[in-house]
Amino acid sequence: MLTHSTRRWLAGLGVAGAFIATSASPALAEGDPFKIIAQDILTTPDHGGFAYIYTEPNDFDKPHQFGHTTLDFDFSGISDFATLEMPGEGWEWACETSGQVVHCETDFAEDDTPWLGIQVFGKPNATPGQTGQLKLAMTSGGKTVKGASTVTVAESVDLQTVPEASVSGAPGTKVNMPTSVRNGSETVSQGAVLLVNGDYLVSYVGDYSNCQVIDGLGALCTFDEELKPGKSYQLSDKLPFQLDKDLRTNADLLTTGVWWTKDDWEIVSSDWPQDGEPGKGDKLRLVEQPEAKSLAKQTDPDQMNNYTEISVKVTGDNPADLGVKGATASGKKGDVVQVRTSVTNLGPALLEYQGRPAFRVKVPEGTTAVEVSSECQPYTSDEEWDQWNGNWGEPGAKEYGCQITESPKGFENWYEFSLRIDKVVPDASGAITAKLAGDPNKSNDTAKIVINPASAGGGNGAGQGGGDGGALPITGQSTGLIAGLGALLLTAGVGGYLVAKRRRTRFVA
Repeated sequence: MLTHSTRRWLAGLGVAGAFIATSASPALAEGDPFKIIAQDILTTPDHGGFAYIYTEPNDFDKPHQFGHTTLDFDFSGISDFATLEMPGEGWEWACETSGQVVHCETDFAEDDTPWLGIQVFGKPNATPGQTGQLKLAMTSGGKTVKGASTVTVAESVDLQTVPEASVSGAPGTKVNMPTSVRNGSETVSQGAVLLVNGDYLVSYVGDYSNCQVIDGLGALCTFDEELKPGKSYQLSDKLPFQLDKDLRTNADLLTTGVWWTKDDWEIVSSDWPQDGEPGKGDKLRLVEQPEAKSLAKQTDPDQMNNYTEISVKVTGDNPADLGVKGATASGKKGDVVQVRTSVTNLGPALLEYQGRPAFRVKVPEGTTAVEVSSECQPYTSDEEWDQWNGNWGEPGAKEYGCQITESPKGFENWYEFSLRIDKVVPDASGAITAKLAGDPNKSNDTAKIVINPASAGGGNGAGQGGGDGGALPITGQSTGLIAGLGALLLTAGVGGYLVAKRRRTRFVA
C-alpha cells in the first residue's frame, strides 16, 4: 500500500531509479573510496543523448563523506562529432571550461553523494558510427577516481505510438492490452522492444516465446522484425493481462506501453533484473517488411511519443465501502488541540491508490489548522487539486482534500490535525466526508469534527463514531512496499530517464 508521500518520493527517485537501472559498474581500483558510474550515450546529429553520472561507495558500511568535491569532464575524445551540455536548472555545481575540459566544484552535506545528468549533442555533420570516450575524474578527500562514458553517433529512428488507450474487465478476468507502433522516421528500424508495465494488480499472463515477465514491472517483448519507414504495426496476437480478483468495481488503473529501439533498450536496461523465463508458446510478431539491414546503432531522439497510457477500467460488482470516523476536542481560546480522524475500507473490494481526493476535511468554525496531515492539501475543487505538486500539509486552509492509502478490506487510515482555537464557539462543527465512485453505503460517508461539544459524543456524527485516543499509526506503509520498492524504482527510472533526456539545459561546453 502506497501513500501519496511515498508515491511522490518514488516519483522523485525516478532520477535515482534511472541511474540504478542503467549503470554499468566499472572495476574499482584498490584503495579507491568510491567509483564513478556513467551511462554510455547514443546521440544523433542535432539531437541530444542523456546520461546519469553518479557514485557508489567501496564500503557500503562506511560510505565516503564527499564534502568539497571536484569533477572534471574531458570531452576531447568526442569533440570532433559532439558537444557536451551540463545541467542548468537546479545545478549545484560551479563549472567553467578551459580548453577541452569542463571543471566543476561543489560542497556536499554529510551523507550526500554526487549525481548529475549530462547531455551530449551530435554536431550537424556527425555521421553514424563515430564514437569516442567522455572521460571523467572526480576528486574528494584527497582521492581522485576516474571513469568514462562511451559516446556513439547512431542512426535516428522515431518509434511512435498512440498516446492513450483503454480496456475494461471484471475482477479476476483477463484483458488484452492494446498497443501498436509506427516507424515515423526515414530509417528502417532493426527490431524493437516493448515494455508493458504498470500497476501490480494487473499481471501479464501470456506465454509467448519472445516475451518474459519482469518481476513487478510487467511484460517485456523483443521483436526482430524490421519496421519499415512510415508503416504502422500491430501485434500478431493478443497480449493478455490478469486483473486481480480483489479489485474494486469502478477502479481506473494505469498501465503503460513503451517502445524502444534495441540499442536504446540495451543502455537503459543494462542492470535491470531480466531473469524472467520466456514463454514456451508461439512467437509474438510484428508485420515483417523486407529491407536492407543497417549495421549502425540506432537511437530514438524523441522518446516522448513512445508511450501509450492504457486505462484499465474495472467492471463487475465488487465495490468498496468507505466509512469515516469524526473526532471531538475541547479547549479555551488560544489552545491548540489535536483531532484524529480516520477512513476505513469496509470492503469487500481492495481500495486502489486514489489519484484524486478520496475525502475532504472541513475545519471547524473559530479554529485554524496549524498542523496538517501530510496526506492532505488545501482544497478548492477537484480540478485545482494536484496530486504531484500540491501544498501537502500546508496550514491555514478552511478545507482540505486528502489522499488515502491503497487499502485492503478492514484497513483504517488515520489523519491528525492540530487546531488552534481562535474563538470559543460551542459545538463548533467541521466534517470529514468521503467521496468514492460506486460506494454502496452513503450513510457512513460523513462524520462531524466538533470543538467544544455541548454534550458528550458530539463528534460521532454519521459514519462509525469518533473520538481521539490511542497511538497514531503510521499512515499507509506496509510490507508490500518494501517487497516491491526495487521494482518500483526501476519503473520510475524509465520515466526519469525519458524526462531528463527530453529536457534542454543551459551550460554548453
